[in-house]
Amino acid sequence: MTQKAITIKDLAAKLNISVSTVSRALKDNPEISLQTRKTVQTLAKELGYRPNPIAVALKTHKSHTIGVVVPQIVNTFFANVVRKIEEIADKYGYNVLVASSNETFEKEQKNIDVFLANRTDGIILSISRATTSYDHIRNIQNQGVPLVLFDRTTKELEVSKVIADDADAAFKIVQHLIHGGAQKIAIITGPEQLSIGKNRMKGYLKAMSTNKLEINQDYIIRCDDFSVKAAKEATQKLLNLKEKPDAIFGINDDMAIGAIEAIKEKNIRIPEDIAVFGFSNTKRSRYMNPSVSTVNQFPEKIGEKAAELLFEQILNTKYAQIREEIVNCELIIRESSDRSYLND
Repeated sequence: MTQKAITIKDLAAKLNISVSTVSRALKDNPEISLQTRKTVQTLAKELGYRPNPIAVALKTHKSHTIGVVVPQIVNTFFANVVRKIEEIADKYGYNVLVASSNETFEKEQKNIDVFLANRTDGIILSISRATTSYDHIRNIQNQGVPLVLFDRTTKELEVSKVIADDADAAFKIVQHLIHGGAQKIAIITGPEQLSIGKNRMKGYLKAMSTNKLEINQDYIIRCDDFSVKAAKEATQKLLNLKEKPDAIFGINDDMAIGAIEAIKEKNIRIPEDIAVFGFSNTKRSRYMNPSVSTVNQFPEKIGEKAAELLFEQILNTKYAQIREEIVNCELIIRESSDRSYLND
């Protein structure tokens, strides 16, 4: 049988003092004598008293918790972002509740509802690939709960955001591929509504235009998700074209890995015949054969900025402003695209 939780009323009854005295003693209020404070705190410890966080939140309007919703918690990028958010939150004396949407709209919506029901003081969110409507996110704003979006965001919401400079990084990726001799560069991207896909596509198109290269629509493939499987199938289509691409840019590492798997199955050389570039610097990208060229988005910096923007709203509600923070990226050149040795 589950033991009933000890309440302040139980402590007061056992010590024959008022509930208000127990409450203040537990908070170490100097208005209560030192002896009484020690007696109350000792009994509370012995009986396993724990404050009811929901009751405290109702009374103080502060739960000292924040909620974080990510598309995939096992993803290296998101795991590093969350780790930094937790570090910053700890400095402010806050706990962090982390939930994964598993790339579904329904789970994302449910996670947000749970956080709101538990009166979290703020929410940090990266939108799932399946999310195409935003009423559940607007509900956060309508309830006056501080909110920050990161990585996967949308222009449809007036909210503070932290993003990597995706367009600039994508531009540099295509420039790198061109400098390695590529002329027919394909891009494998994801759901159209997500900002990361739009921005990385923008950088790709800008680089192609800047270098006066043909933008072949057959070389632009959009997948329903960001998976290895989807990218592998997309690459198989590219390899069946009469004019095969000589480079492929997958907008995340899984897509680049899917491309590599398909290319290797055809016994096509990487990077000699087809160079491949990814994005996000996942652990898997380092240990692939060949290792995958990718982009360091500095997830720790993204997590830090997202947390600071959120606490700026939580602690300075009247003066906090909607802001967009952009984090610069860094290209990491590895075997899948490094053609420098070909010129030796």
